[in-house]
Amino acid sequence: MEAGALTNIALSLILVAGAMFVFFQFLKRYGSHFTEANEGQIRVIAQHRMALKSQLLLIETDTHTSLIAVSGDQIAPIWTDVTGPKRPRAEPGPAHDQ
Repeated sequence: MEAGALTNIALSLILVAGAMFVFFQFLKRYGSHFTEANEGQIRVIAQHRMALKSQLLLIETDTHTSLIAVSGDQIAPIWTDVTGPKRPRAEPGPAHDQ
């Protein structure tokens, strides 16, 4: 190989590594701005692995809670509860004597 070709390869690698470094620094600094809005997202509440490629997921959205079975590339809904919009939980009141 010629020295000029090796120089071109080395400069290309340095340029790509520099671009990746700048991108990851940008992502580290400003990446949280892309994920701040938590509204309308699906939250995984619990996960239980059944076998190598099978698992149960308990997921929650603002209006539904669901239990889903995932096996390889297949998904089967097992149970869904319509919970309505999330409201702040009420504080328990004082205990009443009976």
